[in-house]
Amino acid sequence: MTKSDTIGAIILGAAASVAILRFFNMPKEERDDFIEHLKNRAHDMLDDTQGTIEKVKQHFAEIDRKDQPVDKLLVVKNMLTDLFGSTKRYLL
Repeated sequence: MTKSDTIGAIILGAAASVAILRFFNMPKEERDDFIEHLKNRAHDMLDDTQGTIEKVKQHFAEIDRKDQPVDKLLVVKNMLTDLFGSTKRYLL
């Protein structure tokens, strides 16, 4: 593993840790609303499976074109926002 991959993994782990911490510090109603939103988005993606596969393929092709781990993480963030995003910011 190269130095830049290690740094990228550390950043990703830190971001995941902060997200988990924020999730468990949410009020129960807001947490339930967030889980419900994720379930609804997952069902929408399953209903439009072919479109979802095409979106994911496009994002992974973009990840392959990037050289820096930070740029790859930005593409992953954009992919997750595209797939699960909403106007309400739950963890920010």
